[in-house]
Amino acid sequence: MLPTLVYAAQIALAILLGAAIGLERELSAQPAGLRTHMLVALGAVVVSRAGAHAVVSNPATLAAPVITGVGFLGGGAILREGTGVRGLTTAASLWVTAAVGIAVGLKQWLPGIAATGLAIGVLLVVKKLEHDTLPHRRPLEITLTLACEASIHDVEHRAKEVLHRGRVLRINYTGTEQQILMIARPKHHHSLAEISQNLRVLEGVNGVDMTR
Repeated sequence: MLPTLVYAAQIALAILLGAAIGLERELSAQPAGLRTHMLVALGAVVVSRAGAHAVVSNPATLAAPVITGVGFLGGGAILREGTGVRGLTTAASLWVTAAVGIAVGLKQWLPGIAATGLAIGVLLVVKKLEHDTLPHRRPLEITLTLACEASIHDVEHRAKEVLHRGRVLRINYTGTEQQILMIARPKHHHSLAEISQNLRVLEGVNGVDMTR
């Protein structure tokens, strides 16, 4: 009877810890949210519990199939958007959730709970620090619309001077205009409005569009 209660407690704790991590991802509208993290934790604890009864010389072999499976889930959570990639944090949170489930399944209660607390702290606290203190570290995607007769080379050179550093990703030609797509990390003391204004006054530039 006691082993059954312990097994049930492990499953319940793993699901609870997975839900705690998944809730933050759910509130952030990420593709892998509450249910996904709960299921990952559940699967991890069941596999580790089942493997604990086998004769295993290396405990790492219990975690290998779980981590491999979570790798496929994490790959599905990673999406490319324009010049950036999103979903890396969600993929990492799935990996941590699997590790927490394995720890609980091996009766490593304290490490599992501590890892969950640290993961939530990283997702909430560090996210706020990044947003408040490091906004300039996020890349700026800039599209310059040029007149058809404008010199792309000259505009590109002057735009890089305004941005201090940047690189051209793509140049598009249409029948009436040209476009330069650039990505840059401007200095933090330059506001977006200031950067936009400095780019708009460049000779040959008809329009500026910027997104982070």
